[in-house]
Amino acid sequence: MRATACRHAQQRNAAIQFIGGRYPNTRRAKDINANSPVVVCKPHMIYADHVVFPKHHGGPQPGAISISNTGHIDNIYPSFTELQAKLLSQKLNIHLTSFANDESNNNNIVLSPGLIDVHCHISELGRNWEGYHTATRAASAGGITTLMGMPLNSLPPTTTVDAFDMEIKASCNVQMMSDVGLWGGAVPSNTSTNEGQRELKNLLDAGAFGLKAFLAPLPPSAGYETVSPSQLDIAASICGTKNKPLLVHSELMTQQEQDDKADEAYEGSFDKSYETHVASRPGKWEQEAVEVVCRLVDKCHMHIVHLSDAGCLDIIQRTKQQLRSSNPTAHMKGNLTVETCPHYLLFNVEHLPHVDTRYKCFPPIRHESNNAQLWQRGLLTISDTGNDNSESCGPLIDMIASDHSPCTSDMRLMDTAAGDGGGGRRDLRKAWGGLSGLQYQLQSTITALERDNNQHHPIEQGGGDDSNTKLRQNMAQIAQWWSTAPSQLVPGLSSLKGCIDIGYQADLSAYDATYIGKPNSYSREHHRWKGGSVYPNMELNGRVICTWLRGICVYDGESDTHVEEENYGVGSIMLHREK
Repeated sequence: MRATACRHAQQRNAAIQFIGGRYPNTRRAKDINANSPVVVCKPHMIYADHVVFPKHHGGPQPGAISISNTGHIDNIYPSFTELQAKLLSQKLNIHLTSFANDESNNNNIVLSPGLIDVHCHISELGRNWEGYHTATRAASAGGITTLMGMPLNSLPPTTTVDAFDMEIKASCNVQMMSDVGLWGGAVPSNTSTNEGQRELKNLLDAGAFGLKAFLAPLPPSAGYETVSPSQLDIAASICGTKNKPLLVHSELMTQQEQDDKADEAYEGSFDKSYETHVASRPGKWEQEAVEVVCRLVDKCHMHIVHLSDAGCLDIIQRTKQQLRSSNPTAHMKGNLTVETCPHYLLFNVEHLPHVDTRYKCFPPIRHESNNAQLWQRGLLTISDTGNDNSESCGPLIDMIASDHSPCTSDMRLMDTAAGDGGGGRRDLRKAWGGLSGLQYQLQSTITALERDNNQHHPIEQGGGDDSNTKLRQNMAQIAQWWSTAPSQLVPGLSSLKGCIDIGYQADLSAYDATYIGKPNSYSREHHRWKGGSVYPNMELNGRVICTWLRGICVYDGESDTHVEEENYGVGSIMLHREK
């Protein structure tokens, strides 16, 4: 089957501008006339026994794709055999990369849309934590082709046009291996006065894809302020006028309430265990914040980041059902989406290593029963679980994101004595919060999904067709959570990325879904700070074999190497500007 050709996605949506890297539409103005054609990659084909085609092309199945010299998918061939792909590539005189199943070692290579991480803390300015050079290399080694950076880690934070422009300019000399877009920040200074609100509108016009706000107080060292519910309302109204989303860290409490609860939880706790940390961040704070967010869905697309507490799902279900009944085709304004993270799905308090500060995050990793609810009520659909909890509103949790939170190793306080006679015990209360691990998000997601499948939908060993069917179901779900749904959150992106179809950018990931092993046995850690991630020495499912950005192989998993270019990286900074 040869799908009918259509015009390129870059022509369908001109609102996203790409700066730097090898992109045919825009580049560094000093080097090339913006109207001149640029060859991004050599035309080629890719075949795999498991290609995650979209549902309207039959879903995951054997097949092939062809990629043009502009880095777009120019044809797809669902149901093609490897022989058919070889014959066609010879006829077209283009190279074929084949990932046919090798039955001798039982590999199952999946060709999937590149992952889109809508929530990571990276920046070029002000902090020596994780810049774009290392972040995009770690991302591509994990199959991630697009990153959306949060405003928090930049100094100054990207809450003004000047700060936003500084961050963009700082990125122009960085060789990147994935594309990067930026969220702006909503804080009291740009929501509480008329002048500040004008600045917030200008920030969105300057190219920020939307805004991020915190309802939970941050430590002073973060350099970022919390908004009140009334200020969040103002930010939502502004986002609505620009048709851009508002992302919210959804825990609601005052600084005093936060301090009092922490004092209560840690008082008398000799070992300062992770249970103590969980007690210091009760689920009701998430639920109260989610209620605030859900009251604003008539103003703009509201997005709840890193959902941890399954007690929020009733509130989310009610709101999504109301939205669906009042506006069945809601997309941006009048919409609610929710993300969670692999660490909330893979880990639980009952099985965490004793006082390992690398697992500390806000909101916290919770209990095993909470994991099950996030999976069964949150992520999996009616057809997956057989339940009717979601009714007609679809999955309650739409997507998965990393919340990658790097910092210098000393801030983790991994070897600091707690001051209670513990003799070198790590100080969980004082340590910086947030898990690091862009490079391992795909593997941790596959591992968590396999664990849930084994608990609730086991397949007998040697299940044959059943095993193959389950593999393809998992592939489709992971592509939905990590590619399709994230592309729909980011304005303008869903017509460019997140789908293996004609006209889309050839952002792709090939991974071995059945591999089990420790990531540090086959790859180096590519993050800025080594040793801060919990994942490299864990037995995880999945291994990235190859990552392409606009048709260029940016990461080769067999040799654990990235493509290097003398003058440019392959990745670009993305800006969202209306015509």
